[in-house]
Amino acid sequence: MTLRDYYESLERPMPPKKKFVKTVAERCGVDEYTVRIWIYGKSKPSNDEYYKVLSEETGIPVKELF
Repeated sequence: MTLRDYYESLERPMPPKKKFVKTVAERCGVDEYTVRIWIYGKSKPSNDEYYKVLSEETGIPVKELF
């Protein structure tokens, strides 16, 4: 499962997805837009700590996120 797969698997309506994005953004100290760019594979995190946060929030091993 990739980061995008995880995001897409979150239940609708949007609040769980928005909450996920907001939580990751806050924990990483980045903008929500940045997290969405990561989710859709347009960019990858520049800091190894961000990968750890994503892994902790999703349960996906770091090597499988992207």
